[in-house]
Amino acid sequence: MTKKDKIAEAKNLFQKGLDYWQEDRFDEAIECLHKAVELDPEYLDAWYNLGNTYYTGKGDFDSAYKYWQKALELNPDEIDVLYNLGNAHREREEFDKAIDCYKKVIAMNPKDHEGWNNMANAYYGKGEIKSAIECWQKALEIKPDKVETRYNLGVIYLELEEFDKSIECTQKALEFYPESDNLHSLLNAAKRGKESQK
Repeated sequence: MTKKDKIAEAKNLFQKGLDYWQEDRFDEAIECLHKAVELDPEYLDAWYNLGNTYYTGKGDFDSAYKYWQKALELNPDEIDVLYNLGNAHREREEFDKAIDCYKKVIAMNPKDHEGWNNMANAYYGKGEIKSAIECWQKALEIKPDKVETRYNLGVIYLELEEFDKSIECTQKALEFYPESDNLHSLLNAAKRGKESQK
């Protein structure tokens, strides 16, 4: 089989693997993606999706990590891989590793709202509230209409008993998403907290 034939077959197997993945047939997806990278060891998308399949389909972080690392060897600036690594580390409460991944994303694109938002979540998980707030504020500078970020800040300010700031964040979020029960609950909690301080 020529190199061109191998690459063409790897692409076919890759597509078949994605099709299996969408059908929740993860073992078949993994088999196709493994064959794709055997045929074309420089097939970044196949390595990346092999990691995704192991992580989301099989719950196997160790295998996913190995394949995501291979994708990063091929392209250290692959933002999607860095996001997935960061998110997986955060879910595993490996906050420093998650923060390192998000810092790389932001270094490549300082205007990446999700990078700032995810890094804030990791700092929050780590208990570094001041850093979390700074990251969420930076995220809002980039994307002021992001309700999730405003909600997160509202919750933090409520926990810190900074009720005016919580109310302000929540009211601004309600401008974008007025039917949110969660936002209304948060706003009521902040107002009750403010009243109890009097």
